[in-house]
Amino acid sequence: MKRHFLIALILSAVSPVVGSAAKPNVLVIVADDLGYGDIGAHGGSEVPTPHLDALAASGIRCTNAYVSAPYCSPSRAGFLTGKAQTRFGHEFNPHVGDEKTLGLPLDQRTIADVLRDKGYATALIGKWHQGFSPAHHPQSRGFDAYFGFLVGGHNFILHKGAKPVFGSAHSHDMIYRGREVQDLAGYTTDLFTDEAMAFIDGQTEKPWFLYLAFNAVHTPLEVLEKHRARLPASVTDPKRIGYLSLLLGLDDAVGRLMAHLKETGRDKETLVFFFSDNGGAGREPFLAYNTGRNTPLRGDKGQVLEGGIRVPFFVSWPGRLPENATYDEPVTALDILPTSCAIAEADVPAGVEGVDLLPFLTGKTTTPPHAALYWRFGPQKAMREGRWKLVDARDFKTRTQSGWQLFDLGEDIGESRDLSADHPEIVQRMTGAWEAWNEGNVPPLWQGSPNEDPGSRPREAGARAKQKP
Repeated sequence: MKRHFLIALILSAVSPVVGSAAKPNVLVIVADDLGYGDIGAHGGSEVPTPHLDALAASGIRCTNAYVSAPYCSPSRAGFLTGKAQTRFGHEFNPHVGDEKTLGLPLDQRTIADVLRDKGYATALIGKWHQGFSPAHHPQSRGFDAYFGFLVGGHNFILHKGAKPVFGSAHSHDMIYRGREVQDLAGYTTDLFTDEAMAFIDGQTEKPWFLYLAFNAVHTPLEVLEKHRARLPASVTDPKRIGYLSLLLGLDDAVGRLMAHLKETGRDKETLVFFFSDNGGAGREPFLAYNTGRNTPLRGDKGQVLEGGIRVPFFVSWPGRLPENATYDEPVTALDILPTSCAIAEADVPAGVEGVDLLPFLTGKTTTPPHAALYWRFGPQKAMREGRWKLVDARDFKTRTQSGWQLFDLGEDIGESRDLSADHPEIVQRMTGAWEAWNEGNVPPLWQGSPNEDPGSRPREAGARAKQKP
């Protein structure tokens, strides 16, 4: 695959600051259910996304970037640990089961644990979705500071004096500061951005790690009036109006935050990652349906087709990484932890499957970062090896499996031509490799909701009321 930047120029311009007295900061911005094709950098044009596009242009846009699951919580568990979440049973969203065991297993170290041990101030702002017992709370998992909500979804428009409501899949007016619920008015996207800037400004003695997890553009599709006038008149579907208004809010927030980094002189000392936790949810039968469009990819959130697992992924570090560049080899959100460890001079925890991306993004290493990538999500299975994608995906309408199909992503990004009959030897080899990888996985620790996690069986509902975590 071609590199869209000059290796010689990069090698002369890039000199990571590992070993310097002042360690770099790490900022990870995560969007929720963002459609691959809805942003300008990926060809979207229905509403402008100038700030997301500028973030992509300020560094490297990874064109073949993946998350480790097509669903919110397991995807985040993978990013937080640097491991496939199927290695430790976090296969589905933690909506049902025993609160004491429901969530990111307590024997797993997070990126926040690792960086805090190296002297970093750590914060999570926004969506957690890794369990809601006291032991699973963010401040029990390596984060010094926390401001956000604990479960999978939350309303955007907050009203002071509203009664907080907790559900294991969705909460309402239940934003925590630390372990205390706050009585707030405002718009979560703006509040999370304000809190992020305040956290950054408060760090004068230590390097910092900030995980900023927006709930935009996840449901509910609430429209803030200041965004409504910016929507094109041609959009009449109320759900699409809601989605695009949330996208405008997300883009504004990213612009404010990146401008703040630059204005305060922190941009050149901060490694920034941006990605979506999974693909857009573009189908009506889906509970989290948000009209997200994954063009030109096939499939959606909840599927191991490209539309469910291939995501926008930008890496920016002014002066340290090239600008206006693309990187075409497959990378994964699992790589964020070991990359952060490299600049923090931290040991990578045992079992981490991601790699330090910096040598690859700078051109110092020209081989692909990964020989292959693998997925398991309930009955769904997938593997990518070079240009080849082997996949057994779920059809949401019929609730049936496709069986193993083979696609050449180099020629067919939309997974429209199954080549399994033409290349049985490739199917056999890759199937064997997937089975060998799967031997290292464990059964899921809990089952997901049958309306959300394809192929999972129904279980008793989890807690519906919540006090302090």
